[in-house]
Amino acid sequence: MKRVLTICTAFVSLSMLITSCSSQNKSPYPGYTEQSGLYVQYHKDNDTGRTANLGDIVSMDMMYKTEGDSVIMDSRQGGQPVQVRVDTAKYKGDIMGVFEGMNVGDSASIIVSADSFFLKTAGMPQLPDFIDSASNLYFTVNITEVKSLEEMQAAQQKASAEAMQNEMTVLQNYLEANNVSAEPTASGMYFISKKKGTGAQAEAGKKVKVHYEGMLLDGTYFDTSVEEVAKEQGLYNPQRDYSPFEFTLGQGMVIKGWDEGVAMMKEGGKARFIIPSNLAYGANPRPGGPIKPYSTLIFDVELIEVLD
Repeated sequence: MKRVLTICTAFVSLSMLITSCSSQNKSPYPGYTEQSGLYVQYHKDNDTGRTANLGDIVSMDMMYKTEGDSVIMDSRQGGQPVQVRVDTAKYKGDIMGVFEGMNVGDSASIIVSADSFFLKTAGMPQLPDFIDSASNLYFTVNITEVKSLEEMQAAQQKASAEAMQNEMTVLQNYLEANNVSAEPTASGMYFISKKKGTGAQAEAGKKVKVHYEGMLLDGTYFDTSVEEVAKEQGLYNPQRDYSPFEFTLGQGMVIKGWDEGVAMMKEGGKARFIIPSNLAYGANPRPGGPIKPYSTLIFDVELIEVLD
């Protein structure tokens, strides 16, 4: 009889444990499982893709939207995948704890507290005006690549080296096609004098005023301080003040090619600067702008005034 009671007691305890676990995994969203304060539905594509482990870098297509079905971000529209380092959840509702164990080819649907995502994960000081703090965000992610940190760094270094080599090839073709005979400076920029100035020499530490026209090697204009040129090139902004640009030379207020080139001029002079990307914006120009990573830039510059 005692043995029967023991078995029954064990069975009841096991039943309570199963019931307790089942209760903990209950979700108000059918098909989703509660996971550290958020809700996840994994969609396995296959088990043959590489698995994401802690510390790995995962690349993914990511889209998220509001409860009202308004899309906030879709990485596929920008053509660039989202990359994150696989980590454990650091707080309740941390989406970063979702990716460990997913395979390349897997996808997941995730419901995250808007308040948690924007203020903690994204580190924003406050929620966007159109977001209710009590609302959720609906994420869809699809894992496209998994690499270790070392593999990712090696791939980036290789891609950078190839991009820089391609830039030099394009630059050399431009120089030959345009009969540029000037020799590069020690840094690698090309200074082509158009008009010698007769006024004060531009020197580091002095303020200077310049007019300029900026373009890519293919002739596409991306900026100018000259109103007439802005109108001709479709860049005109009626809210902008088209007047000489003023800055202090040699203080890092402008790209390195400008600091070097303007210092070679005298007041009243005009010159063309051909500036490789390592002296301009390198791999990180303004996102979405006309200047792409590793772009050589051309500036036609007029030194209007050297100020004491």
